[in-house]
This record gives sequence, C-alpha cells and structure tokens, in this order.
Amino acid sequence: MSRRKWIDPHHFADLRKQSGLTRAEAAEELNVTPRTIQNWETGGARIPWMAYRMLRILRGFALPCSAWEGWELRGHKLFSPTGRAFDAVWLLNVENVFSQARLWRQMYAASGRQKTASTVVPFPAPGVSETQAKRAGGRA
Repeated sequence: MSRRKWIDPHHFADLRKQSGLTRAEAAEELNVTPRTIQNWETGGARIPWMAYRMLRILRGFALPCSAWEGWELRGHKLFSPTGRAFDAVWLLNVENVFSQARLWRQMYAASGRQKTASTVVPFPAPGVSETQAKRAGGRA
C-alpha cells in the first residue's frame, strides 16, 4: 500500500508566488490549465505530488535526482541537507584543490619518488566515481 503525500494548497500557492509565477505561467510550466492551478490552490482539487515536485525543480528550489534529495538551490547558493551553503566560487576552489593533489601525485610519481607519491591522497578525476578510482589503484 503506497502512502500518498498530501500537499497543502497554501504551500503550493506560496511556492508559486515565491517563484514569481502567475497562475497562467505556472500552468504553462506544468502543462495544465490556469483553472487547474486555481483549483489546487483553493483546495478544490488534490495537488499531485509530482506537480509540486516539478514546480520546485523548475524554479530551482529542488534538484531532480534522488541522489540530491535534501539539497536545494536558493539564489546563487547550493544548500546541503544539513543547511551548509556552497557558492560557485567555493566549489571551484574545491575542484582546484583536487586538481592540485592529482598534479602533485603525478609529479612525485614521475620523479621516481613513488613512496612519496603513494602518500598523496588520490582524488578521482572529473567524471570518475570513487569506486572506479579505487579499482584503478587510486590512479586518477
């Protein structure tokens, strides 16, 4: 027996308004009529969970994959499920640290200092999962 999620009409209306959408614009985004949006917001019809979720995704308040559950985009920041904010500059700096660690590892390995190279923490290359990097012996 599946449990259906009840979406409060006021929460749906608040989400639409926070998104800066009129009923007509929300209807177009969700491929329904403006009358349907009105019915949802006034409690005249039950709001489908996927319509609510899609509005959150389309407006940048949620991310579309289960791996991102709990993560949110607000303004120009990505918020983790614990509430920590990340902006683009911070995330770019993290990527730079990973790239630098990969280069150090390569430099140590090329210099014949294999023992030193093995002490540098292996970071996966972009597009390589941590599991794939481990299978490759930490060489990313």
